[in-house]
Amino acid sequence: MNAVYDLSQITLALKSDEKVIAFTGFTIRQEPQPAGEGVLKISSFTRTDWSGYLTLTFIIDTDSAPSIRDSLSGVFAGINETAVRRFFTGPFETVLRCPMDSLSKSGKWYFEEINIYFKALKGKERAITEQQLLPALEKMLPFRFEPVEWWDQHPLKPQSVPRTGTPATTSSLKDSILNWFRSL
Repeated sequence: MNAVYDLSQITLALKSDEKVIAFTGFTIRQEPQPAGEGVLKISSFTRTDWSGYLTLTFIIDTDSAPSIRDSLSGVFAGINETAVRRFFTGPFETVLRCPMDSLSKSGKWYFEEINIYFKALKGKERAITEQQLLPALEKMLPFRFEPVEWWDQHPLKPQSVPRTGTPATTSSLKDSILNWFRSL
């Protein structure tokens, strides 16, 4: 008998245990000027044996540069175990790319998710992210990352409503998403 699995339900069940640890903005480098921008949300899940994984969720604004939308899947296709392994020593296990763009109903954003598994992760998330992961991603992807904003370094900020009664505007979707993360 063949069992049928609902991958979206499995994914949601797994995500309930992940913890957002950081986020950062990035630009997509293409000459002569940046071709787009986005946000990278970094979540972590660790097991009792200290192993675990980092989930990288890329949210890319394609509204301002619709021409990049078709190329993004190809850009992320190079993220595989062989490509990632050369940038890591020791605790790296494997990588699982989870294209999410087909799940998106919006033509204005592109979503991609990558899980990177480690034999030892607990307590090493910052060092791995800043010293190995982001430099590796900048070599594999045409992205330039901004400094990482760590979740635990941002005090909770009360949500405020502008006095004019109109929502505050920002210069881009990336800025809006980053501001939203900062407000949580």
